[in-house]
Amino acid sequence: MAKKFLCCQCGQTFEAASMPDKCPICGADASHLSEVKSKGINTNGNVYTICYAAVMVVLVAFLLAFVSSALKPAQDANVAIDKKKQILASLNVRGIAKSDVEAKFDELIQETCVVTPDGQVTEGGAFEVETKEIGEKFPIYKAKTAAGDDALVLPLKGRGLWGGLWGYVAVTPDFQKVLGAYFDHESETAGLGALIKEEKFQSQFIGRPVMADGKVALTVVKQGASEAETQVDGVTGATLTSKGVGEMVLNGIQQYVDALGAGKPAGCGKHEGCKKAPKCCDKPDCKCPEKKLCACKDGSCGDEACNCASDAKCCAREECPCASCEKVAPCEKPEGCGKHEGCPKAQQGCGGCPEEAAEEPAHKCQSGSDCCKSGVCDKSGSCGKPGCDGDKACCGHK
Repeated sequence: MAKKFLCCQCGQTFEAASMPDKCPICGADASHLSEVKSKGINTNGNVYTICYAAVMVVLVAFLLAFVSSALKPAQDANVAIDKKKQILASLNVRGIAKSDVEAKFDELIQETCVVTPDGQVTEGGAFEVETKEIGEKFPIYKAKTAAGDDALVLPLKGRGLWGGLWGYVAVTPDFQKVLGAYFDHESETAGLGALIKEEKFQSQFIGRPVMADGKVALTVVKQGASEAETQVDGVTGATLTSKGVGEMVLNGIQQYVDALGAGKPAGCGKHEGCKKAPKCCDKPDCKCPEKKLCACKDGSCGDEACNCASDAKCCAREECPCASCEKVAPCEKPEGCGKHEGCPKAQQGCGGCPEEAAEEPAHKCQSGSDCCKSGVCDKSGSCGKPGCDGDKACCGHK
């Protein structure tokens, strides 16, 4: 191991394996040289350098982790606020102060659900679904627009020229018209593809039809090339970004339509023998009065909650989900026909009202009759007059 020596002649230090005959710097003889004894860690050694670097790396990593952990709640809150602002923008609520976002979001978003590709619906949880999960899950926000219209907000994801795209499209509950839209990007070109984030581009979608010939037709085409109401003009000079937005909207909304079974008036296809099921397959926009428990038009109820068999004549009591069977003409007695046990109000399917014995008309006694009592024949028996048999009016005999 090299030793360190000090030259008293020139004042310089140098290293050598042993005491040299003279200073290698100034040439002074060995009498001017002295060995420098180490009193601590050799800071010039490799071991010291490696240990020092390792300690600094661990220390800095710990500090960064601590700062990140301390700031995470604030970061998550800011991300959530930004996401809510984007959803509100699709409902045509823009320029809102950060402090007002939470209250406005709670005011307009009525409920949420998550739908799987096979149509399974889970109430709530839409806000927790990340953009990268869309396609495996379909989050839906049932909301009101700034104008008070009912809307479904559909989160979408796609791919642009340089990175990912995402957006939110608000449509009517029947998926027929766009009520609002918002789009954003990761890294599109400033002044070109990045313009999809501007309201000028997004406002073109408002009022556009979504469907055509039973399928989603809404898309984006090259600037000036639109030939139908379902085609929105893209951004000039950003062909690939515009194409990415168009595919995201077209394919994205179609996935929601397929998962929800929207636009299928001929029946949902999920219930055997159901030719026209108002059951709505648990769609969040179901308009059925019995909360998604409806009957098939062919008489099969299609739901375990209904007590009617497939060939039953439903009684249509108010709590019965089989209110749409229409097997026979409605019962004319609003209080119920009485033929169905537990049926307080049979409006249809009762098979007709029970016949009641007709009351015989009251018999008015003519003046001078011996059997008149307050103007009505008492029919208690023969009045004793010729021709009176006790079963008919005996009035009018002299």
